[in-house]
Amino acid sequence: MNNINEFEAILLVDDDPVINMLNSKFLRRTGFLHKVWKFESGVEAFNYLAQIVEQQKELTNKNPVLVLLDLNMPVYSGWDFLQNFEKLEANIKKHFRIVVLSSSCDPRDIDRANLDKNVHGYIIKPFSIQSIDAIEKFFTYS
Repeated sequence: MNNINEFEAILLVDDDPVINMLNSKFLRRTGFLHKVWKFESGVEAFNYLAQIVEQQKELTNKNPVLVLLDLNMPVYSGWDFLQNFEKLEANIKKHFRIVVLSSSCDPRDIDRANLDKNVHGYIIKPFSIQSIDAIEKFFTYS
């Protein structure tokens, strides 16, 4: 993937609705043409993954969905999301690409996320043009 528009859709998972709204508007203004789904709860986003797969049974011809995941959320954190994502069947996981988008610059969080085989990259908030460039590089060289 060389361009963020190659993703079928983007799931924004952040407990702050203002951050989700700003990130969504930012994606639109930078030219992202596809669906952007916003979730303020990790568990809602996780449950929606199954719905996406169910609704698009012919995912073999679809591009993957990008998940921009915050780590620090109440009740069901990004870490919980990643732990449960790992339990999904491989044929489901292959349709999603996860990038952590977190305010945490703690090296322990960054290392832990980068060691997760389902995480393709780590971006420290705020979301920016450089973030989009980084996302595109995560997938160009992987």
